[in-house]
Amino acid sequence: MTDLPDIQTTEEGRQYEKNIMLVLQGEKKDYPSYFGGMKVASGNEFNVFSPIDESIKFGIFQEPEPGIMVEAVTVALKAHESWSMKTPSERAAYFEKPLEMIKLRRLFYAAMVTVSSGMVREDALQEVDRLIEVMEKAINDAKAASRMRSVGVWAIISAHNSPYASPVGYAVAAMIAGNTVVICPSKYCPNPVYAFYDLMEKAGIPDGVLNLVVDRKDASTEELANDMRVMGIAASGSGDRLEDLMFLQVDDELKFINEIKGMNPAIIYRPSDMKAAVRDVMESAFAFSGQRLYSCSKVIITADDQQKFMDLLVENVKDLKVGDPVNDTTFTGPVISPDAAKEFNRLEGEVAPYIVIKAPLCRDMDGINYVSPIVVSGLDDEHDLNFMDSGLPILNIKVVEDLEQAFLEIEDTECGLSAGIFTKDQKVIERFKTEVDVKFHYVNCSSRTIPPAYGADLENFTA
Repeated sequence: MTDLPDIQTTEEGRQYEKNIMLVLQGEKKDYPSYFGGMKVASGNEFNVFSPIDESIKFGIFQEPEPGIMVEAVTVALKAHESWSMKTPSERAAYFEKPLEMIKLRRLFYAAMVTVSSGMVREDALQEVDRLIEVMEKAINDAKAASRMRSVGVWAIISAHNSPYASPVGYAVAAMIAGNTVVICPSKYCPNPVYAFYDLMEKAGIPDGVLNLVVDRKDASTEELANDMRVMGIAASGSGDRLEDLMFLQVDDELKFINEIKGMNPAIIYRPSDMKAAVRDVMESAFAFSGQRLYSCSKVIITADDQQKFMDLLVENVKDLKVGDPVNDTTFTGPVISPDAAKEFNRLEGEVAPYIVIKAPLCRDMDGINYVSPIVVSGLDDEHDLNFMDSGLPILNIKVVEDLEQAFLEIEDTECGLSAGIFTKDQKVIERFKTEVDVKFHYVNCSSRTIPPAYGADLENFTA
């Protein structure tokens, strides 16, 4: 990890770097499974390393034994009996001190997110600020409510794409609404969730209300999701274990919050400012190395706009800096793991003839996790990258004949959570909002402006 005073350009940056050092100097400890207020060790241990530098080890985690998820749901179900009987205000009170601590140590928790996931400061702070927003709203809404009808036990299953705001935000909303939860966070960056558990434990949250299990092999995810006693699932992120949740055989009464990443594509059609559109597309595609929940992995552009857009995109990508995410001048840091880097390298080799531009190599950090984002165009019509998201810094440019073809193309794209458009034509914008069925439409702006944990409202966790 680089530790030089000249890697920061602002006072906030310098304070953030100090907190990075606090995180790095923190005590390395054991991280058990937590359920029913107990610390449960299995004896099957594994380490978690920072994607920034493999020499950064957080401590020893416990691989859950078979049946631990069943036990976690059992204790959560038992705790629900008394927790749901408290008034909304009584439940909300448990979260006030943790919220104040997160506000007070905002930069510390952002630093923890950075070290755990490889996010640059801007994205890490968005994680913290979004969680603060979710917690404040849930607490205030609960104080204004006389009663709430809870559902029961919620499973919160998340990945690295939003390692703090999504798992913790959904858990907080679920608990304040009167439910109990079992969180299964990302095996790559579970530390922010463990830090939240510590805050809630100190706040005196009753045993069994908040339960936490991290699984290196992902085997217990299915065990948790298929437990018929679980009444709600909030799934956030990308990867096979999240996508598999979409095909669960579940009871019709199960509540499901879908925050599973898709391609988040964008249409380019006669924008008023092509330079601004290119900057926003590049940010949408490559911030957090294409791993954000709303990272754009496909652009659909008409032939008339293609040349100018591509010229400007090539110019911008040439200047993109991959490096130490703590450095103020770094645009994006590493991918989340060696496995992700290997998959990127495999795909890069597969699409090599179609690469239009590749970002410069990382110069200030070593390690396999630092890859150079690529832009491709002209892929065969049947190629998977035309339809499915890779969760990696690969942007596919699909050129179509005209606007009608652009709308047909986006219909055949697995959009996921959002889709965007860059145009000065207001009628086209209105058509886009009407015809493209996604939760969020980003218009003439970066998808980076869309916050995670969009479904963390109390009403989504009540009957």
